[in-house]
Amino acid sequence: MGRSRAGRGAWAEGLDVPRLGRDKARVLFHAGCRLSYDEDLQSSARSALLLLKNAGVDVGIMAEAEVCCGGRIFSMGYRDAFARLARANLAAWARAGVETVVTSCADGYHAFKRLYPQLGAQVEVLHTVEFLARLIAEGKITFRSEVPLTVTYHDPCHLGRQGEPYVPWDGVEKKIKNQIVVYEPPRPRYNGAWGIYDPPREILRHIPGVELVEMERIREYSWCCGAGGGAREAYPDYSRWTAIERITEARATGAQALVTACPWCERTFMDAAGVSGEPMPIYDIVDLVRQAL
Repeated sequence: MGRSRAGRGAWAEGLDVPRLGRDKARVLFHAGCRLSYDEDLQSSARSALLLLKNAGVDVGIMAEAEVCCGGRIFSMGYRDAFARLARANLAAWARAGVETVVTSCADGYHAFKRLYPQLGAQVEVLHTVEFLARLIAEGKITFRSEVPLTVTYHDPCHLGRQGEPYVPWDGVEKKIKNQIVVYEPPRPRYNGAWGIYDPPREILRHIPGVELVEMERIREYSWCCGAGGGAREAYPDYSRWTAIERITEARATGAQALVTACPWCERTFMDAAGVSGEPMPIYDIVDLVRQAL
């Protein structure tokens, strides 16, 4: 994003939480690049962190010492650069005694959940929606206010169909008749069916006053927002068209607002909504949770 790393922790200014560069905590909240530097979205990171803290979670942040997850550059093909960032994060987490990493960024979730275990990571990885759904089920988060709003939910690619956990595989690749590739034993298949789909919907169903209406393409069949894999940076016109397509689908449900659980999706939808006709409010799911407390 072309911004100084020294300002990476500015989003958390004034929050009384441990800084894991000098303190320790069992749970790390990783804000990620988009939430750290996008001033329009930083309130979502603050909300997520405060929700965990107020529920009694032993949570801390890396602040200006936070390192990019590397997921986006991995998708762009810079595998060596990804490995350097991943190892830097793993070393920092080990020094801070981190047992669980929570992030509100779908890109970060995919990197930590699917890619880091291939480098030896053993920490528990949860998206914010998973942790909040757990806290709601345990009665540690209760809602007192109504949010009278009809919403539709967008499944981010890296949280949904690419959010399945890493399954170790130790085998060999062979070719039949020097053409058809086979694996012995068969490699795990990632078809998207076991991504993170239910937790965000459970949260929305628990918020008083919120009515969830679904779009036609959801879960593993969700339509991409247009931000993933560097498309937003490399093909901005295509990215904008994709986002407008999704917003049009959201409007067709009769929803008053579009809700998602990824800052990259939120930013892309916000930018596209202004040029796609009638404006449509875009929310991160944690913002609705905060409104209902």
